Amino acid sequence: MSDAFILEAENLHRVYEMGSVEVGALRGVDLQVSHGEFVVILGVSGSGKSTLLHLLGGLDRPTEGKVFIEGEDLSELSDNQLADVRLHKVGFVFQFFNLMPQLSAQANIELPLFLADIPSKEAQKRSSELLSLVGLSERRDHRPTELSGGEQQRVAIARALANQPKIVLADEPTGNLDTATGADIIQLLREVNEQQQQTVIVVCHDKRLTTVADRVIEMRDGQFISERSGKGGKV
Repeated sequence: MSDAFILEAENLHRVYEMGSVEVGALRGVDLQVSHGEFVVILGVSGSGKSTLLHLLGGLDRPTEGKVFIEGEDLSELSDNQLADVRLHKVGFVFQFFNLMPQLSAQANIELPLFLADIPSKEAQKRSSELLSLVGLSERRDHRPTELSGGEQQRVAIARALANQPKIVLADEPTGNLDTATGADIIQLLREVNEQQQQTVIVVCHDKRLTTVADRVIEMRDGQFISERSGKGGKV
């Protein structure tokens, strides 16, 4: 594995058994992502992009093939070791936010910090810094039901950054938002990529993300069909 890449995938296949039928969600995907790169993977629903993201982040295991994060082969890790990789090296942002409804915005951000055994005072300091980063300092005590969709997604991004992961994986981060709010989230992800030095990989069908990407890959029927340089600018 090359030190030039923070993440690599080799010949990824993922087959699901649906009763007596086997469904191939991924069919031989190869990917190399450089440190600090912003990659967007475009595809319609059912193209396999979310399946790919789950494999890249260790949320699922491939039927065939391997994923490497900083040269570490995820296929050789136990479930507990994979959980540790997800806690410390990978941050996830989901379309439907996946926030804990009973917790405040700040407590949602602190949750992965506590799971990583970060002392309470340090966790509070870190979560306050992240709330400021995403522009929600004044909403720290609000629960998800008291926040707009865009605000919830900002909290979700802050939570993904809590343990300073090397990689941020975002699954349709604008898919549940209106156009203007989605544009704000896209720009925030690019700012995170540039200011926090995180590698960002986004899977989506929102072509506006190509305006901020360093590289754009199109996916169909479980395979990559094209690749090009992105514009790497503002929305």
